[in-house]
Amino acid sequence: MYAATLLGLLAGAATSEALKYDVPTSIKATNCPLPANYTVSDFTIYTDTANNTKSATTFSFSDPSTGIETFCSRNSTSKPSATGTNRWPCDNSMVAFIWQTTGIAGLTMIEQACPGSVPQFEASGLIAPELACTNSTSGSTCVAKQSPIFGDFDSFEPAPPS
Repeated sequence: MYAATLLGLLAGAATSEALKYDVPTSIKATNCPLPANYTVSDFTIYTDTANNTKSATTFSFSDPSTGIETFCSRNSTSKPSATGTNRWPCDNSMVAFIWQTTGIAGLTMIEQACPGSVPQFEASGLIAPELACTNSTSGSTCVAKQSPIFGDFDSFEPAPPS
């Protein structure tokens, strides 16, 4: 009994130590796997100089703690996750991203935590890929100098209303 209690406490300490954010008690009680860290691979941005509708952002996302692996992209046919936002959904609807070059520049990854919980929470984290760009007469292609890029989810907040 004592050993089982001690192991449970150690497991809980190890889990919370790996997380870079505080978890509300209501979510802790669900015992679901929480987003802790992630990788972004093959991050590429193409910017067309003549026709902006041909511009695109693409990469692969993986979260080992939740088992999510998905492809993420934004192009002329993409629709934001919610009207009036700059959040772009990945192929797995539990993951979205924001790419911005102004303000706090970088790639923000957003992942739903414990789907079905009420209220719904999401984890987010920012990475700033260092890019190598090649220019041509038709446009510019930029790729991350490092792949994969490792990131931590360091924010845990209620999801905005959809």
